[in-house]
Amino acid sequence: MRADVIVVGGGPCGLLTALLLGRQGINTLLLEKHPQTLNHPKAMGVTARTAEILRQIGLLDDVLIGQMARHADAVSQWLKGGLNGEVLGQSTLPKPDNRFSPCHGFHCPQPHVENVLREAVAQCSQVTCLYGAYVQDVSQSSDSVQVRFELNGNQQAANAKYLVAADGDQSFVRRRLGIERHGPGELGRFLSVYFKADIGDQLSGRLAYISNVLGADWFEMFVAVNGKDLWLMHHYLEGDETAGNYDSVAMQKIVASALGVADVDIDIISMNPWVMSPAIADRWREGRVFLVGDAAARVSPAGGLGMNNGLQSAHNLAWKLAHVIEGHQGASLLDSYEAERLPAARFTFENSSGNMDETFGIVMTALTGDWDKAREMIGRSRRSGAGYGQDFGIVYDSGAVLPDGTDAQTPIDVVNEYIEQARPGHRAPAFDVKAGGKLLSSIDMAGYQFVAWLGANANEKIFTDICPHARSLIEGRDFEAQVRDWKRLYGITSRGGVLVRPDGYVCARVS
Repeated sequence: MRADVIVVGGGPCGLLTALLLGRQGINTLLLEKHPQTLNHPKAMGVTARTAEILRQIGLLDDVLIGQMARHADAVSQWLKGGLNGEVLGQSTLPKPDNRFSPCHGFHCPQPHVENVLREAVAQCSQVTCLYGAYVQDVSQSSDSVQVRFELNGNQQAANAKYLVAADGDQSFVRRRLGIERHGPGELGRFLSVYFKADIGDQLSGRLAYISNVLGADWFEMFVAVNGKDLWLMHHYLEGDETAGNYDSVAMQKIVASALGVADVDIDIISMNPWVMSPAIADRWREGRVFLVGDAAARVSPAGGLGMNNGLQSAHNLAWKLAHVIEGHQGASLLDSYEAERLPAARFTFENSSGNMDETFGIVMTALTGDWDKAREMIGRSRRSGAGYGQDFGIVYDSGAVLPDGTDAQTPIDVVNEYIEQARPGHRAPAFDVKAGGKLLSSIDMAGYQFVAWLGANANEKIFTDICPHARSLIEGRDFEAQVRDWKRLYGITSRGGVLVRPDGYVCARVS
């Protein structure tokens, strides 16, 4: 069995990688050990930047079907005594703001995102998916990668030019390659409890994506799945406790006590143990093998940034693999993946770790009985920020970016503030256009390809030496900007242009 690329792991990151490769005409083989999508929700948050990616590939509307339909009152909140107890503080939702993007962040369970991606991959003729395939060995030579795996009790083998390891936190491929990870170590063991309880109507004014509930000597974290009757509760396992210490009956009692809502039926759907142990791989590439998703970086769950970080890395890698395989670029382009995404993951890692440190600090303070100090700490929560810098402000510095000699504009608060700029290495600002009689976003018009946005008087071949296969879009001929002065936003004149990569980042600029 042969392919251009083998993707090991069929979670959201592996599926997106395979889909993007397949849509670029790259023969891709995806190997996933689970026959079906796991129903137990894990990741829940989809950021605006990730929504842009889904919109770019035509899947956003399908994913939005699974978002939490009920309007939340807060991103997160702290409560004393139960979900119906005293509100100690809330991190409010950012006000609707379309200055930076036509997309917005939303709350959607990972299984739905995964199913949408699975369906899209199934419709892509260039991708072959083998579910129930257990990878047993990975090796590589100077020009190929070899994989041995078991499928339906039979031993099989496959060869490819490259391999993408998207096989999760305990990545077999990463361990097989001997790539080390570093992080703070184990921060806690938890039991994720997925349950049904129709309590949404009783939470008027206190429905949050995340509810941290404190008692005199206990703490439980609730995550809204649909905001009505489906929920997650993350129960801390103390000492040498394991998931085996709890059956459904025992967990029903714990959930009921923490909810504090009377006369409600609680149905435990599933329980899944997990360990909080954020860590980042020292390197994301070993020869012809690349790491994405949790195989590359597992960040703290506080802030819901993990899946987003992984999907954005897949979005960065897929076009580079395709362009090298098709001969558009030399193999050195692949060095830019780690150069760009490893620093981005470290930034995200530090941000999410700060969120978690804050959470632990509040919990420990409350459990000592100092409720006044806990309220003060909640009032200063870092989770109250808009997060625009984290979402849109990641900057790349690599061989896949051509500096134009300008200095970056750097905000004071790099997590929450974002300054739009089309300097090479920055996300290309989105703007509205009219093309073919339709009103679109520049994101829609660009697609997953190189695009040269050119002023009305620019030379159409201005970027030919850099990227001869880029699609040229000339103002006045191919599009008209709506409302915004896009040239001023992009820092160019009518004779200039900006070359934007398939992942939406500026590659080069001629003013």
